[in-house]
Amino acid sequence: MKRILITGATRGIGYATAKRLLARNDERQATAAEKLHVLALGRDFTRFDLDGGDAGVRCERVPFDLRAIDDIAALCQRLGPIDVLVNNAAMLTAQPFGQYSPKDRRDLIATNIEAPAELIRCLVPPMIAGNGDPVRGRVINIASVAGFGGHPDVWYGASKGAILNMTKSLAKLYGPQGVLINAVAPGPTKTAMFDQLPQSRIDEFNRLVFARRFAEPDEIAKVIEWLALDAPEYVNGACIDAASGGYLR
Repeated sequence: MKRILITGATRGIGYATAKRLLARNDERQATAAEKLHVLALGRDFTRFDLDGGDAGVRCERVPFDLRAIDDIAALCQRLGPIDVLVNNAAMLTAQPFGQYSPKDRRDLIATNIEAPAELIRCLVPPMIAGNGDPVRGRVINIASVAGFGGHPDVWYGASKGAILNMTKSLAKLYGPQGVLINAVAPGPTKTAMFDQLPQSRIDEFNRLVFARRFAEPDEIAKVIEWLALDAPEYVNGACIDAASGGYLR
């Protein structure tokens, strides 16, 4: 059974990814060994309705606040071996740069940069040690087109640029050991995060994408699914920004 940890899995792209992976169990009539066990990490499971069937055997809820960086190592020990890590959780405050509070800045950096790095640091070495296959593990970091072209929330854009650099740096480090580390850079997507945007910003986004609309979370989830399970081993250190609807940057 392949074990997949998805952060920020209670809504948006993370939720869509968990739902898609769980559906794959039934659609493809996977054997017991091929089943996917999804570990959904999030802070609030009030509206989370996925159990994966079998009394929740294939979907495990992991309540955790990723701002608690010092507790991530202990969390990873409790979770046990992970085959695929999807670093999806992120914060966006939409605050003007000059009005950012120190706490909001620290929380965003912890959630968007430090937590993904710490999860990789803790979870990738067991991938290498515990699997003799040519591809021993996969990591998918969720970046953003903001990492290429900037963002009104300056700290959010900066954090996504850091994720892109981290992806390439760690792919070079762990690729020779059989771990594939890639990124997905969505453009504007219909999630709660983008509900914070003013209408003027929404109109600007729609003008800058060929599709003239926001992406649906499931459209991004399809790209994550491919990188997590189906992409060939030669795809490493890449950023798939085709999930941006042709964002003009």
